[in-house]
Amino acid sequence: DLIAPASRKNEVVSFVKGGLKDLSISRTTFDWGVPVPGDDDHVMYVWIDALTNYMSALGYPNMDEGSKFDKYWPASLHMVGKD
Repeated sequence: DLIAPASRKNEVVSFVKGGLKDLSISRTTFDWGVPVPGDDDHVMYVWIDALTNYMSALGYPNMDEGSKFDKYWPASLHMVGKD
């Protein structure tokens, strides 16, 4: 139930077993996205910008017990797609 569609489970498990040392959030191979400050050649994926907006809407960096961030983060469901 953790990975959907089930037909992608082996692919995801294999990728994770290979190690998650780094996650690139920017690219130079396309121009749609959020510009990276100080680097005109790179744009960030829009999902990373959205993620930071979700976190700040919950009051991040206030993670004190009882805060909105404490109550709602992490979310019960995260969706990730291939690029």
